Amino acid sequence: MCEFPRYPLLQHTPIRPIPVGYKTRQYALRASTIEEATTRGNILLHDEIYINQLKQTPERLSKYAIPSFNDQLTNARIRSAQQLRVKDKTPWERREIFQLGFGLFHLCLNLVWGILHVHRGSVNDKKRLGNNQPDYHALLAAFTQVLHGLLLNAWTEEYGFASLELFAESNPSPETLRKIASHILAKYATPLRAVDTQPDANDNSSDTSDSESDSDDSTITTPKALPPLDPKDDIAHHNIRLLTRDLLMVKVLVRAISDGDFGRVEVLLPHLALMFRGAGCNKYCTEILHFLHNLKHVWPPEFADIMRDNMIVCILGLVQDIVRL
Repeated sequence: MCEFPRYPLLQHTPIRPIPVGYKTRQYALRASTIEEATTRGNILLHDEIYINQLKQTPERLSKYAIPSFNDQLTNARIRSAQQLRVKDKTPWERREIFQLGFGLFHLCLNLVWGILHVHRGSVNDKKRLGNNQPDYHALLAAFTQVLHGLLLNAWTEEYGFASLELFAESNPSPETLRKIASHILAKYATPLRAVDTQPDANDNSSDTSDSESDSDDSTITTPKALPPLDPKDDIAHHNIRLLTRDLLMVKVLVRAISDGDFGRVEVLLPHLALMFRGAGCNKYCTEILHFLHNLKHVWPPEFADIMRDNMIVCILGLVQDIVRL
């Protein structure tokens, strides 16, 4: 089974991977003591970097659109600066030249925080894994361990052997592995649909006789008659399904970034926006929607591809050295 990772059937389909051997060009800048947490600080930092350090002029800078990838707070400050300076004379002074994107590291960081907030709950206000925003790597490792346990348990239930060793000795084909994995995804990681128990408005008419009501009641299917389809019948099981789904989403996202394939990341963005909204992380939901709107409707296709290709940084030209901004 050690050869299975090389089978195309078991691999992610590449969508927009970084070219083999590509190295992101980088240029070092001097450190600055300017406070970046405010709108004014961001404006001053732009002047420090582009005017003082890079020796550019406002006239020259006004001719270009400059990709800028930041955490959500920095993007919010830059947008505030653009609104404050909307009536200034040049695109540079209005800060219109900056085309904003979010950093993928901060996206992953806030995603695992949001999932932790949704699923861990609280008992007498005691917290696990530290405070409300624990270390990203520790939390990701904990989530990965939980996901592996859930998936291994699902495999032991589905592959039909007493142990994984016996299953490996049976030499299953890649098609068999993919079929079992698809079944596990549907059975263990897909949320159950709620059963609608509301009576039909047509059944409440005043001229319906008692005999007709009795016959109608005999045909109504109660929620207890369909326990596998109603999440309310087994809340713990349904919560495990939701947790498995969310952790799989994190795993797929992190793997896509590590493989240097922003195309696979872009496919996930609408789903991630829904997850952030459901977790109460409205700012990152809005950030994703801003980015998708610009990709699809604002930026020309050529510039949209430039933004896509610069979301992931590869410093050494090796896939394992991918950097999340």
